[in-house]
Amino acid sequence: MLRILIVSEDAERLGELSRMADACGTFQIMRLQDAPAALCTHGSHLRSADALILDQDFRGGTQMLGIEALRQQHPDLPCILVTSAQQPDVLIRALRAGVRDILPWPLDKGQLSEALGRLEANHVPRERNEARVISLVSCKGGAGTSFIAGNLAYALSAGERKRVLLIDLNTQFSDTAFLVSDKTPPATLPDVCSQLERMDDTFLDACMTHVDEGFDILAGAIDPIKANEVRKDRIDHILSVVSSRYDFILIDIGQSITPLSLAAFDRSHSICVTVQPSIPYVRTGKRLLDILRALHYTEDKIRILVNRQGRRDELPRAKLEEVFGMKVFHALPDDPAAVDESIGHGVPVLKEQKRSAIARSLLSLGATLAAGAGTERQTQPARPSLARLFLRPKSTAA
Repeated sequence: MLRILIVSEDAERLGELSRMADACGTFQIMRLQDAPAALCTHGSHLRSADALILDQDFRGGTQMLGIEALRQQHPDLPCILVTSAQQPDVLIRALRAGVRDILPWPLDKGQLSEALGRLEANHVPRERNEARVISLVSCKGGAGTSFIAGNLAYALSAGERKRVLLIDLNTQFSDTAFLVSDKTPPATLPDVCSQLERMDDTFLDACMTHVDEGFDILAGAIDPIKANEVRKDRIDHILSVVSSRYDFILIDIGQSITPLSLAAFDRSHSICVTVQPSIPYVRTGKRLLDILRALHYTEDKIRILVNRQGRRDELPRAKLEEVFGMKVFHALPDDPAAVDESIGHGVPVLKEQKRSAIARSLLSLGATLAAGAGTERQTQPARPSLARLFLRPKSTAA
């Protein structure tokens, strides 16, 4: 799917351009409210985009100088210019700078559709290092998903020397950040979602909770009312912008299947389902796996994590695999003393109890995921849709 970054200083025109481009095809639209001439300062956006639509009215030579500098720095990034300027010298300079198409404002939808069609037909995928996205979802409350998400993120960062971002997608009193850090988050996911047009490297750094070198957290909604700012298209936008900054992005989904969680699943290379080896968790875990399969998430994408293995009343691993219809990817031991101390102090268990069984298991899981990421292609996964749940295959005539 082509990622198109639309840039305009005018919020109203930015919104109209975004709606028109979205109606022209199956594109991923990203928006930035700023002067196109200042776009060179938005490195994260430029790294994540496949094409640009720049809305610029020329009132002097400085705007064109900015666009010329942009084209020199990013010659592989095709560009459409939307402008009300009619001066021939301005249009000629834009074409010489490498602008693919110049469209007049007010914009005709047919002209925009044709220009985007040409971009799509000639699109050559850009080489980019993108993060491996892993979603962690619970089949039932108390499974330990948030603890695993936070501490696995730290294990990847400290143990594998990876750049890791943890996003807390819980919308009800999120607290994942406090499981591994005693810092108050400077901003939350709803705060970022409400200010997407401001998103640049400086803004992102200011919003992150920097837990350790190479490990950042984008905290979840503390106020459930503000969680309404978190929407599917905004999650898509954030993931696209931050992907080039990290090696891994872990998303703590919580235990609900919503349009938000589906947006995260669609962007994920792996979906880790957290269960415990007891009958209530196995029952709900089976239902969750059935839902994921019905949504056409393939089994090579789904990973079963068994938490708190080793208790007396647990079901055998073979029985779990029989019920789930697939192998357990990794089992984490029951280590309540180490876990309780880690949570109580708000410190990663690898720092607090580095020799504990749970710490060693998390390091092993991190090493497995890092090794797998190194051997697989770093491409965006295919995106299923909720609509697929209601589609039936067409029968073919004999």
